[in-house]
Amino acid sequence: MLLTIVSCSGNQKDLRNEIAVQKLIEKDRETIPPPPLVLGAGDKLNVRVWRHDDLKSTVQVDPSGNISLPLVGETKAAGLTLPQLKETITHQLSEYFVDPRVDVALVDLSSHNVYVLGEVISPGTFVLDRKISALEAISKAQGFTNDANRGAVLLVRAREGQAEVIAINLDLRGMAKDGKAIQDVQMRNKDVLYVPPEDIVDLERFMVRFSNILKPILDVERVVLMGSTLYDLLRGDTVPTGVVY
Repeated sequence: MLLTIVSCSGNQKDLRNEIAVQKLIEKDRETIPPPPLVLGAGDKLNVRVWRHDDLKSTVQVDPSGNISLPLVGETKAAGLTLPQLKETITHQLSEYFVDPRVDVALVDLSSHNVYVLGEVISPGTFVLDRKISALEAISKAQGFTNDANRGAVLLVRAREGQAEVIAINLDLRGMAKDGKAIQDVQMRNKDVLYVPPEDIVDLERFMVRFSNILKPILDVERVVLMGSTLYDLLRGDTVPTGVVY
């Protein structure tokens, strides 16, 4: 996995940072309806066929993305929305019944996850079954450890074949002390939230380890650090308000 740094300098860097902060905040606050839920491995479904109780099934999408149903057999579910899967099953059952009426309901959502790692009390993978912020994701991991760098939490978001890394300031203590702003962004499916330690002895070694941690989680070709100031944050230099690109 290639680790790349995208940087800029002087006033241009500050201007890009301000623009990036505003864009991210505005995007989180948009009232545009969320995209349709797409099924994935691990999701559990109830499938019912009207007037055919013997075909009622509770199934789980297997690692290959399929479900197994009476009469229908193996059928692809991963990558489909609930209406698309319903249409697929209805079409397949049309070989056996006239105008079959199929209902597909979601029982458990396991394919949408966020990862909270690093200096948190209980790092792990958490189901993204509702809209949550970065701070709420930290709470799911039982909060920060005493060694956490709260002002430079690394948010990793896969986008177009690469993982972009931004630093967000979640230092509530710092906000109370000197008025620093908190940029509590909304989490998306497959986001990684990594909390680094405050004291990093060897920054280059830390970045290599950080990149290696991401490899089994995100299927991307490279990791891009959006801004040379991210290095300054990890070194413990001045923490800016907001998101650093």
